[in-house]
Amino acid sequence: MTMNSLPLTTAVLAALATASVTVHAAQPLRALPGDQVVAALVAAPLPPDDSEHAPLAFAWALDPAQTLQASTPYASVSRSYWQQVDGAQLQRGLELPLTAPDAVIQLSPAAGARAVPAQSLQVRDPAGRSSVARAVDARQLQDAGMPVGDGSSMLRTGTGSAAGNYRLQSAQAQGRYVVQVLEPNSPLRLEVQASQAQVLAGGSIQLRARLLEDGASPAQLQARRGGLGGEALLVAPDGRSWPQRLLRTADGSLHAQVRIPAEASNTQGLWELQVFAQADGVLRDGKVAFAVARPTARFVGQATPDQASRRVALPLQVAAAGRYEARGTLHATGPDGQLRPVAQAHAAAWFDGPGRGQLVLPFDQAALPAGFGAPFELRELQLHDQSRMAPIESRAVALRF
Repeated sequence: MTMNSLPLTTAVLAALATASVTVHAAQPLRALPGDQVVAALVAAPLPPDDSEHAPLAFAWALDPAQTLQASTPYASVSRSYWQQVDGAQLQRGLELPLTAPDAVIQLSPAAGARAVPAQSLQVRDPAGRSSVARAVDARQLQDAGMPVGDGSSMLRTGTGSAAGNYRLQSAQAQGRYVVQVLEPNSPLRLEVQASQAQVLAGGSIQLRARLLEDGASPAQLQARRGGLGGEALLVAPDGRSWPQRLLRTADGSLHAQVRIPAEASNTQGLWELQVFAQADGVLRDGKVAFAVARPTARFVGQATPDQASRRVALPLQVAAAGRYEARGTLHATGPDGQLRPVAQAHAAAWFDGPGRGQLVLPFDQAALPAGFGAPFELRELQLHDQSRMAPIESRAVALRF
């Protein structure tokens, strides 16, 4: 299936009137280290929702003076932790290590557990004194716009509280509960980062977690990290999970090589890597999200760039019916001989099933800035499965023409 050509702009028509058309010979797409390139295709069922079938192609001009921001893997920072506990633990008193004043403690009952009124909860500091500056129940939290379940309670220890081991207790607790602790004023935070924002099903991703401390010297931080340990969990959008082993590296951070199951989830959504870490009385939990794609299509064969119109035809091989989109950024040579971004283009179409077709990026819809021209480079080329909301391929520098 080929995208329909849109009318040429006036600038392009003028150029064609004074210059010969130069269609570069077809050439394979480049693949650099770090690119996501599909080696083999798999079939996948269509989601129940009905995707758009009409083809679409468009482009817009970029300011070559503006530097495009490179995409980087997402890193999360956490000053919190949570625990699953039972009523017996709460009746005896649950120990909660705190590292800073004015911590927030939330208690949420699981299904079937008895709701514990906020006013009946006790929090005692290391000296055994009551340390509840404020207590609110689920109705107050919901009225304030917080998405908490019925029966939840929240406490604050107050600005006069100190670091140390506190004790949360309730004589009324019965059943299972989740206890969440947030320390917004703590200098200690856990940073969790994945090596990439997207990965193919059956591929692998690197996980890194490290403890950071505001104001700490390198020696203090190294000593703190010396006791860092923990565990990790890979969680699919459908709720399946796989434990991951964390290894401590020479710099004191935690690392894991995570293999993604080849049988990816049919449920749409992001995957997560969750980390549960502890170090010398400090508890921190963090997570990072990333996309997992089934390789249902790929760029194949020879791409055909047209230097005069700047349109780029990209052949596809498709293994599953769906709507697929190509997108990329065109770099042109400026008066100083340097390549700079001048346009972005998208093209999408529906493919009925296994077979071959093509998508055409219509860079002719965006006029070139004055003084810019060939040679061109097609960068940040991506292929997306729009029906399954999955990024399949990505190439940093795909073509030069």
